[in-house]
Amino acid sequence: MTTTPTSRRQMYAAATRTALLDAGRESFAERGYAGTSIEDITAAALISKGAFYRHFADKQAIFLDLFAERLHDAAESIEEAVTGIQQAEPGAGPPIAIACAYAFAARSISDPVHRELLRQAPEVLGEQKYNAIDDKLVLPPVQRLLAVLAERGELRDGVPLETTARLLLRLMCASNTIIANAADRESMLAECATTMMFIFAGVLKTAET
Repeated sequence: MTTTPTSRRQMYAAATRTALLDAGRESFAERGYAGTSIEDITAAALISKGAFYRHFADKQAIFLDLFAERLHDAAESIEEAVTGIQQAEPGAGPPIAIACAYAFAARSISDPVHRELLRQAPEVLGEQKYNAIDDKLVLPPVQRLLAVLAERGELRDGVPLETTARLLLRLMCASNTIIANAADRESMLAECATTMMFIFAGVLKTAET
């Protein structure tokens, strides 16, 4: 099959964008947003500045794409937990939900790019845009997780799903920042996990409740 000029241009454009994202991801994680320039990104990607601006309006735009990428990954992990709960035996939902929240916080240690992008995002994007993106990409799967637990009778009576989902999402995101800024991240992860356990105990029905 012969590759047409249009498809070759599309392939080149996709490769260029990927190279820029790869370079930006590494630089933001290692140097931070303020310490990264467009020139740093284009030099690392071996791409001209003109090509950069054909794909991204400015430095914030590429950061936003990379931030959204990490949130998509987090959202997928929550969706996997939703599926796991739907397939689980009665009573097994709450432990799966708690494990999901712990895994989200643990990304702050296991995934340095996730940690740094989420830590920097409120300052880079502004609190309003940061929260709006969280709500668009991650809030829906958190809502579905709570809805499935409610359908299974594994939430306490009277728990307001919408408000609880928003608060739990803010809790998980805040844990990332707290862990990222801690001198001892492992110890802080353990403390955040303990705190989340107590908070989740207030809304989940477990074998003890």
